[in-house]
Amino acid sequence: MMHFMDKFFKDCLKDFHVPEGWVNISYKNDVCPSFYYKGYQIFVNHPDPKKREIEDSFRFSVIIDYEYGCTGWTFCAETIEEVLPELEVPYLSRPLAYPKEEYLKHEQEYPKEEYLNYERASS
Repeated sequence: MMHFMDKFFKDCLKDFHVPEGWVNISYKNDVCPSFYYKGYQIFVNHPDPKKREIEDSFRFSVIIDYEYGCTGWTFCAETIEEVLPELEVPYLSRPLAYPKEEYLKHEQEYPKEEYLNYERASS
């Protein structure tokens, strides 16, 4: 039997082509699926605003991956065309919630290559 969130996450992505290089790091307790790319975490909300947790929220939300769970830099947009250029800006050039050294240490301890074989637990 398919879990409700699995079905909802699939519904969120039904009209969305995941760009090359994005790694699915969706977590069942989040409100929508998410992906890792170049130090960012990109949340892809439902295409129908009425099915989003907050109706007037944007379809896409981008955070710095290391800042998951804290209030840090965020970019929100309704279209993927608005999101893609933002992902080409090095995340370390953004306003950071922690000292830069913490991000660099995290990169060394958890190399980006590890995300290629990583998927957050879905159960």
